[in-house]
Amino acid sequence: MNSRCWFNFSGFMKYFFLLIYSIIAIMATGQNSFVLKNDVIQGITSVDERHFGDEELWGYINGGADLYLEYGFKNLTVFDIKTGSVDYKADIYVMNSPEAAFGIFSISRFKCSETSKVTENDCLTPYQYTAAKGNVYLSVSNSAGSPGIQQSMLDIAAQILDQVENINVQVPALFKQELLLSQTDNLKFIQGPLGVQNGLVRWEPLFNNISNYKVWVLPVKQEHGNYYVACIAFSDKAEMQSFLQKNQLQHPVGHSKTINNKVFTVFAINDLSLILTEGSLPVQLKELLQKQ
Repeated sequence: MNSRCWFNFSGFMKYFFLLIYSIIAIMATGQNSFVLKNDVIQGITSVDERHFGDEELWGYINGGADLYLEYGFKNLTVFDIKTGSVDYKADIYVMNSPEAAFGIFSISRFKCSETSKVTENDCLTPYQYTAAKGNVYLSVSNSAGSPGIQQSMLDIAAQILDQVENINVQVPALFKQELLLSQTDNLKFIQGPLGVQNGLVRWEPLFNNISNYKVWVLPVKQEHGNYYVACIAFSDKAEMQSFLQKNQLQHPVGHSKTINNKVFTVFAINDLSLILTEGSLPVQLKELLQKQ
């Protein structure tokens, strides 16, 4: 057999086994298939693709894996993109629900220079672009941070997000009210203890020994002090009663209680949910909450 034939056969077998490995990895993780074309930005020299399931996630982000698993993680695709002078990385987290994807995004965004660049819920900084769309939380990062590189990040993100089904997040109706709607760029979805530690640490003492809850919380900045408005849902009545009793919040709805030097007020207690606020509310908002 001449060397030329052997080289071609070897190359074919290498490609074949790589293809089989990729298919097995995808099947093992239940991976949604994402495609990133080499011409998405100029100067790409290579695009490497990796896949991670529940167990593999630990090897990729170590201690951070618990947060994703708590929210409801399915799988992760990573694209490592190399150009002549800049490296990019795209992390595509497929979560169990749009709420889970939005939740991870909401507690991860920080000092956005621009928003709504590619999709409704996104955040652009010089070195990173993050977004939530449907069941996907996306992070694209780069090693340079210049304006031109930021545009390349957006081009990468746009190609990926075009492949994601746009399933709406079910945000509580309260946050669609005119009084709050203009502030909802800061809305957060918190699920479980790690969610509180990462996105609402100031309220962590309230949830000690409470395990099953979901919190939609809106922090609002104003000249005379910030305030917080939250819708909290519990898994059962016992959990909710435990929360109220532990924090001595059983007093009549609309009356305030000071806890750890913070002033809290409970509104609209229902079977498995309640509205909780912290801080001094505008009069109009207080009147609105009293009607809920």
